[in-house]
Amino acid sequence: MVKTEYKYLQNGFEGVLYDADNQDDRLIIVIQGLKGLELPEKYAKLFVEKGYSSLAMSYYGGEGQKKDMRAIPLEQFEIACNEMKKRGYQRIGIYGNSKGAGMALLAASVVPDISLVIAASSFGHVMQGTGKPQDDPCKAMVSYKGQDFPYVKKGKLFSDFLKRCIRERQVRLLYFFDEWDKKGTEENEIPVERIHGEILLLTSTHDESVPAKRDAELLIKRLERNGFEHGFRHVNSEIGSHNLGYFPVNNNMLPREKNFPKECQQAREETLQIILDTMAEWRV
Repeated sequence: MVKTEYKYLQNGFEGVLYDADNQDDRLIIVIQGLKGLELPEKYAKLFVEKGYSSLAMSYYGGEGQKKDMRAIPLEQFEIACNEMKKRGYQRIGIYGNSKGAGMALLAASVVPDISLVIAASSFGHVMQGTGKPQDDPCKAMVSYKGQDFPYVKKGKLFSDFLKRCIRERQVRLLYFFDEWDKKGTEENEIPVERIHGEILLLTSTHDESVPAKRDAELLIKRLERNGFEHGFRHVNSEIGSHNLGYFPVNNNMLPREKNFPKECQQAREETLQIILDTMAEWRV
């Protein structure tokens, strides 16, 4: 295994390449929802142990990068793919969890070299970005070539959240994102039909953070409407939580994880196997 580091200010993207050094022309980019490379590197090391070269990437929060989820330039994924192609990788995939799953789908929608997308617990719409207006004229969470993606406006999101909590007589993080997501339209859905490769959507019935199952079903319908020519599928877990990734974070905040820890761990192991099987069958 050969390890190579990349810096955003010098290379145009932030990442660490773990080269399996086995003549395989496949490479999987790994991104997550949290800032930093610590979590992506855990997955990259796991995949390289399985024989897959991996590039752990951080798309915001690093030196020179956007500090918030506002107008994150998708060009950094394009630059990363070009660099990986120079190193001899011909088949490039991308894997992400939670916020990173949505970013993986968005990155693949503008980078034709990405021929496999594995998105676990993803959102389905492009949301309005965080941060201040002076940070960037683009208002969406992502941008490409200085242009906004159509996005779901926040509106009176917090008051909608409070009303939902009162109506349901409980406070759940899901309500915040669910109320926001319900404002989405076909116009601001992630344009998954632009992806040039296979798509695997992984969700859980008991996701307590985002309405990932509903959004996955929505994106599958979008692919079907557009006559998507590549393979796509949606695999839903009936026992897992939002944390389908093999290295979960913030489990203490999820009631499902507290009440059914064995089932959630089983779901993670099953999900990992699905991911590995998908990568083994990757032929594009």
